[in-house]
Amino acid sequence: MAEIKIEIVELEEKTYHPLIKADFPGLDGFWWVVDTGASRSVFDHTFTDYYSLDSDEQVMATGLGKEMVETNSGIIHSFKLDGIDFGDLHVALINFLHINTEYAKFSDKQIIGLLGSDFLYTHQAVLDFNNLNVKLVQK
Repeated sequence: MAEIKIEIVELEEKTYHPLIKADFPGLDGFWWVVDTGASRSVFDHTFTDYYSLDSDEQVMATGLGKEMVETNSGIIHSFKLDGIDFGDLHVALINFLHINTEYAKFSDKQIIGLLGSDFLYTHQAVLDFNNLNVKLVQK
């Protein structure tokens, strides 16, 4: 089981968001939100060097704020966290401008994506807030 460090950000009083540092070559200072409420992992579509389109088909997904957003699907090949390869990560692709605008009000963190329950379930994630890490099974 891999143990990946998390950092907790408090966006508003008593609203805590666990973050994992993004691990992409040539890209520094970006973070993943560990989002157990997201059914699917999501990635910022503006970072085109780090994914390939999964299909030409657009899908509808419930976005933050519960509105439906039209999106494409992508694949991050050899997805890594803390240098550990977890294989391909299928993601919905959206613009993260509104998310980063909200984060900028409370934090200096730049968000590149959400790790949703699809990834967390597949890798049997265990969030350990006491030790500030998430344990993940490599498959």
